[in-house]
Amino acid sequence: MPMDRGRRGRTRAEVVPAHAHLVGIAGRGMSGLAQMLVRRGVKVTGSERDVGPIVDRLRRLGVRVHAGHAPPAWPRAAGWLICAPEIGRAHPDRLVADRLGIARGSPLRWLKHLNPPCIGLAVAGRRDAGAASAMIGWTLVRAGLDPTVVLGRAVPQLGGWARLGSGSHFVVEAIAGPDGLGPLGPAVAVLLDVPPGIGSGPAATAEALRQFAASVPPAGLIVAREGSGRVEEALRGLATTVERIALERGSDWWGADLREERGRFRFRVFRRGRFAVEIRLQVPGLRNVRSALAAVAACNRLALPTADIKQGLEEFDGLSRDFESRGSYRGVTLIDDECQDASAVSETLAIGRQVFGARRLWAVFLPAGVGIAPEDVGPLLAALAVADHVLVTEGRPTAASDRGASGSRSLVRSLLEAGVRARWMASLDDAISDLDRHLEPGDVLLTVGAGDVGTIADAFIRRLSRHRQGR
Repeated sequence: MPMDRGRRGRTRAEVVPAHAHLVGIAGRGMSGLAQMLVRRGVKVTGSERDVGPIVDRLRRLGVRVHAGHAPPAWPRAAGWLICAPEIGRAHPDRLVADRLGIARGSPLRWLKHLNPPCIGLAVAGRRDAGAASAMIGWTLVRAGLDPTVVLGRAVPQLGGWARLGSGSHFVVEAIAGPDGLGPLGPAVAVLLDVPPGIGSGPAATAEALRQFAASVPPAGLIVAREGSGRVEEALRGLATTVERIALERGSDWWGADLREERGRFRFRVFRRGRFAVEIRLQVPGLRNVRSALAAVAACNRLALPTADIKQGLEEFDGLSRDFESRGSYRGVTLIDDECQDASAVSETLAIGRQVFGARRLWAVFLPAGVGIAPEDVGPLLAALAVADHVLVTEGRPTAASDRGASGSRSLVRSLLEAGVRARWMASLDDAISDLDRHLEPGDVLLTVGAGDVGTIADAFIRRLSRHRQGR
């Protein structure tokens, strides 16, 4: 990509168009890019198959989003067309761009284009990566360094999925696609796990991880989670310095003396056997301890004072839809979490028990995709059985949800056989009506899973608001 200097000393790669059109705009990583472009003064339009809460938030930012394919005028007028990784070559918006010769690329390509010569700090992995990215971004903000941050999940403290800063630091959560992570070339890379959706098989996954790790310059740093065989394979033979993190003694960075109080941890961080800092997190769960360890290692590389690292991490109050407190409704505590696979559901409900103890726990689960596969019923049964009451719902009624309902009903039958009070709900509206009849003061409602399940809390909060207005 050319890097010629313009009249005012800016590189050509820094020049942004008047109009960018994003296809699959509600996807992970796409929303953050859209928000950053809006804040740089770009007109942003987009197309998205399903309209939901993310699209509603984008529209409030001034983004014009069309459900399905965009009107032909939108991609034709765009200077850039940016496609989510899952968008196929036959998508109508892509075909328009191809015919007209409009510049087209992935979110990560354009992020690198906007921030030459490389992305300062990139974090890849699963759930831990999203939290680590946000923790690093917030710590840089609190240290007065005014970073630019682009994330896959909204963070209220950072103003959403992205913040546009004037400082020299740039943090991005590296969202993987079928073609991998790409050679981002960050000065610091944090590699916590194999990101979901990366590659089309074991060989492609290994190559994508290797390409990402090898793009870090020799003078840079890779922070890696100890114990992942595929991550270790990607790091083998690299000239770049690698520092590993773990919750066990012996790693470059490790967390020790963990003390848990209602799900939240206080712990001490050691580096190569020497005490570094003590952290007391606001956000619950062991997964956030791992993310905080990665953030400490990355921020140390960026030469932040220990006091700033401690303050930033202890003030961090979490991501949207990550055991997010949504308030209360008639004495019922509302918590929302985007966990979708059985392992994440199990961890989230375990945190619920740690935080709320013996209080009656309700879980409303909305599976991703078109339903629950037979092989997933057993793991989900074990995960959801921690709750006192379980509702399994199909969300918005569609033909696809009707086809996928058999797996949800099978899960409910298995829960009932295991002695768990469980019911199947055809829609979110049915689930809300059932909850309104049965929830009692002191209960905890956990909405977990995909799609719009988190809007259940919104519905109850709106009811409470109307009730107060009518008094």
